[in-house]
Amino acid sequence: MPMFPDAWMNELLTRSDIVSVVSEYTKLVPKGQRLWGLCPFHGEKTASFSVTADKQLYYCFGCHAGGNVIHFVMELEKLPFAEAVKLLAQRAGMELPEQSDDVRVRQERARRERLYASCKEAAKYYHEQLLGEDGKDARAYLGKRSLSAATVRKFGLGYAKPGWENLCKHLTAMGYRESELIDAGLAIKGTRADQSCYDAYRNRVIFPIIGTNAKVLGFGARAMGDEQPKYLNTGDTPIFNKRDNLYALNTFKGKRFSDAVIVEGYMDVISLHQAGVVNAVASLGTALTASQARLLKRYVPRVYLCYDGDSAGQNATLRALDVIAAQSLSVRVIVIPNGMDPDDYVKKFGKEAFESLKDSALTGPAFRLEHMASRHDLASEDGREAYAMEACTLIATLQPVEQDRYFTLVARKTGIAVNALKRQGAGAKPGEENRAVKFRNTREKKPGHGGPRRQQFERMLLGCIAGNYDAAMEAMRSIEGDFWSVPAFERFSAELLCAYAQTKSPNLQLILSALSAEDAELIAGALVARESGENTKTIALDCIRAIERMDLVERIRALNREAEREEISADRRLELAAEIAKLTANMRELSDREEQ
Repeated sequence: MPMFPDAWMNELLTRSDIVSVVSEYTKLVPKGQRLWGLCPFHGEKTASFSVTADKQLYYCFGCHAGGNVIHFVMELEKLPFAEAVKLLAQRAGMELPEQSDDVRVRQERARRERLYASCKEAAKYYHEQLLGEDGKDARAYLGKRSLSAATVRKFGLGYAKPGWENLCKHLTAMGYRESELIDAGLAIKGTRADQSCYDAYRNRVIFPIIGTNAKVLGFGARAMGDEQPKYLNTGDTPIFNKRDNLYALNTFKGKRFSDAVIVEGYMDVISLHQAGVVNAVASLGTALTASQARLLKRYVPRVYLCYDGDSAGQNATLRALDVIAAQSLSVRVIVIPNGMDPDDYVKKFGKEAFESLKDSALTGPAFRLEHMASRHDLASEDGREAYAMEACTLIATLQPVEQDRYFTLVARKTGIAVNALKRQGAGAKPGEENRAVKFRNTREKKPGHGGPRRQQFERMLLGCIAGNYDAAMEAMRSIEGDFWSVPAFERFSAELLCAYAQTKSPNLQLILSALSAEDAELIAGALVARESGENTKTIALDCIRAIERMDLVERIRALNREAEREEISADRRLELAAEIAKLTANMRELSDREEQ
């Protein structure tokens, strides 16, 4: 996340009153200690969107969007952090701290701008080489892939000639340092004494990766023959991380789409765009990340996954389903007939045929069931029974209103009666791997070791310690080890403690501004749920004791379950009994403390 001086950020936040900013997008009406309006992030008829003026926070009790004024602008205007800050600065009539006295900030900003500039010049150089005499073979390759000249220009495709130092010599002649080329991923540090660096890409077609800020961030490079690896990609640099970007998402700027199609590769995206499917992006590798899903969520409410039909593509689809569902995005899976990839299919059948595949796209559970069926021999009775039992375990994780259609689907595949499948599902114990499906529409569900009730106490505790120094100090003396089950709570509490070490009244807005949008949602929900009061310290301690009690009860239950297993040894059974007795004594001690 770009750095801005704390003093400047504090002034920006002071000038950017959240009530004033939010009121420009939705009408707010006072009610109680908050202002309420229709949520600008999801459709609703009854106001569930709140703004807490004294805390400078917004929070929607419907979709759980939340944060401070910067997160609000990021979410609504679909802007990265730095751009949202710039927009607020313009609104407040503040100049950006380009001439800041913070030397470190100035140096880091200047360094990043140099890397951006070097990538831009590299993209121009590669494109010129493609169009020149040396690019004849590369143009022929792209012609065989049926790409038009207009498409080549639109995506800024290029060509890296054979040779070790073509780009390095070109950019160093323009004044760029070799260290900058290495940092930008354009060059690789040489190993020979007479060679300081050499070109990262040679004799390959070049695909510039352009961010939503319209800057060239990195490159993909494809071999035109049998050379391996087929693709080379820019690694992590100060300006690029493939886990945080999507290829061709820059083309969404200024447009409104109802959905997006995610494919695997550069050529899939380009062929779809050329055919008129202009809402396609690629995940820069088969493994979709949470950051990419959150980025896409700024632009569309629904996603269609359209990965290749091979085993790698299918496994990537399974992983991506959980990642997308965790962001409360609607998701479907496009299955292309005959195992064709998107590139070949759209070239052969065109835009309308590809778009029609959405009508038969599978829901997440349906795709999982189809994939599951492919691993069983449904021609045999044993295979059908094995598939049915595995499928029922999956269906048991779904909401009751969803289960009927999937039991019917399995019944058609296996010939087993729906009632029998329902009885099997009722007794199924879902495995850990399927639990994400159950919670796919719960925006606040995060990885952690605590259940919803425990997290409610954590939210209340966090609200107490964020607004009261004495409560925070008392709570921290009582908290030990791996206490927080929600990673966002743990990160925020750590930042809060650091701030409390310097002042009794930390700037919560500055701390919140440094959080990701995902973390800010959770923290905002915790902070708006707790109103300040005289008994804050008492409530904080009560929350801690309640959490300690729940942890003890859960641990005792786990030990009792282990003790009930017939195969454990007598010695282990004695160990379990001793540990259960010790934990039970701790429970009594905890109860005695509460009564005092």
